[in-house]
Amino acid sequence: MNVTALLAEFVTKSSPEDYPEAAAEAARRAILDCLGVMIAGSIEPAARILQHVAQGEGGAPLCTIVGTGRRTGALWAALCNGTAAHALDFDDTNFALMGHPSAPVLAAALAAGELALADGRAMLHAFLLGFEVETTVAEVVNPAHYAHGWHATCTLGTLGAAAAAARLLGLDTGQTRTALAVAASQSSGLKENFGTMTKPFHAGHAARSGVLSALMAREGWTASEHALEGPQGFFHVLGAGQQALEPLATLGAPWKILTTGVAVKPYPSCACTHSIIDGALELRRVQGIQPAEVEEVTVGVAAGVPRILIHSRPRTGLEAKFSAEFAAAAALADGRVGMATFQDDRAQDPAIRRLMERVRVIVDPEIPGDLERHMWTRLTVRCRDGRSVSIGPRPVPGHPANPLSLEALRDKFTECARLVLPADRADSVRQMVESLDSCPDLRSLTAILDPVR
Repeated sequence: MNVTALLAEFVTKSSPEDYPEAAAEAARRAILDCLGVMIAGSIEPAARILQHVAQGEGGAPLCTIVGTGRRTGALWAALCNGTAAHALDFDDTNFALMGHPSAPVLAAALAAGELALADGRAMLHAFLLGFEVETTVAEVVNPAHYAHGWHATCTLGTLGAAAAAARLLGLDTGQTRTALAVAASQSSGLKENFGTMTKPFHAGHAARSGVLSALMAREGWTASEHALEGPQGFFHVLGAGQQALEPLATLGAPWKILTTGVAVKPYPSCACTHSIIDGALELRRVQGIQPAEVEEVTVGVAAGVPRILIHSRPRTGLEAKFSAEFAAAAALADGRVGMATFQDDRAQDPAIRRLMERVRVIVDPEIPGDLERHMWTRLTVRCRDGRSVSIGPRPVPGHPANPLSLEALRDKFTECARLVLPADRADSVRQMVESLDSCPDLRSLTAILDPVR
C-alpha cells in the first residue's frame, strides 16, 4: 500500500460536502479553544523569544503573529503561533495521537490561509483534513511510537500541518504527496524536553515544517513517493516496531474528530495531571481536607505515566506542569488550579513544597492502560487523625466522555483571550470563529487577533 499517495489523494479530493455538520461543529469548538490558548500563550516567555527572533529574521510581512500587532513571513508566523498555542500546555489533546492535535494544524492553517487569501470555510475544511491525517497515522504507529520517546505533537503534527497547508495552498495530488514526504523527513520532537520551552517549540516546529513542506512542493521539490511506508520510511524508523495499517481504510469514514474526539483541557498542565488535580480539588471541597491535616497522599497511576510526569521535584513552572507531586500538592494547598498556578514562584512556594514531600506516586495495576483511560488516577489522602479518603479512576471534565459545555468552553476562551485582547475584541473573535464557515476572508479574523494599539 502506498500510504503517502493514499493520504495525498484523500487531502486533494475531499470536498466540504464530505464532512457532516457534527464534524464541522467539533472543529469550530477545537479552533475556538486552541485560538484562545494561542492568544494567551503569545505573552509567555517561549513565545516572546521566538517573536523577537522573527522580528529580526522574518520574511515578507504577509502573515499574522497572534497577539503582537506584527506580521512576518508565513514560516515564522507558523512557528511563533504554534509555539504560543502550546506554551501554556492548555491546548487540547487526542488519545489516538497521544498528543495535541490542534496547535500545529491550526497554526499552519492560519499562515497558509493568509497566504492563499482563503475564506473561513476553506480553513475549517483544511483543519479537519490535517486533524484526520495526523490522527489516522497515529493509529498506525501508536502507542509504541509515543512510548519510544517521540513527542507525537511534533512527529505526527508535522504531517497534519502539511496536509492542511497543502490543501489551502491548492496543491495537486502529486505535490501534496511530496509535501507529506518532506514533512515526514522533518518529523522530530523528544519527550525528554518535557518541562522546558522546547516542548511548546515542538508544536511550532511542526506547524512551520508543514507550511515549508507545502511551499517547497508547490515550487517543484522532489521527495520519495514512499516516505511513509518505505523500508527506511517513517513507519519503520519512527514506528518503534508497530505498523497497523487497518486505520488507513477509514480515512474520513467516519471523521476521527468524531470518533477519537477532542479532549479540552480544564487545567493548563500535562493531561496526565488532570485526574490528580480534579481528585485533589474534590477531596478538599467535599471532605474539607486542609493541608495541615494531610499525613500522606498516594497517587496511583497507569504504568506509562511516570515516563511522562518526569519532574518529581520541579524547579520551574514549566517543570511543574509535568509533576504529579506538584499537581496534588498545589490543588490541596490552594483549592484551585489555573494559569497562575504554574509560575516559577509557585513551583518554589514553601507551603506547596512541604506538601509535595508527603505525596507518593505508585503504579496502580488497576488503572486501565488503554489510550483513552491511561491518564486516570486513584488519589488517596491519609489524614493525621486517622481518616483515609479516596477517589477512584474516572474521566475528568473535558474528556470526550465528559465534555465541557459550550458555556464552559466559551468561559475558558474568554479568560485566555482577555489576557491580551480587550473584552469587545475577544467577544468578536469568539463570534467569528463560531460562524467560521461564513467568514468571507480569513484576514478579517486574523486582523482582530492583535491587541488594540
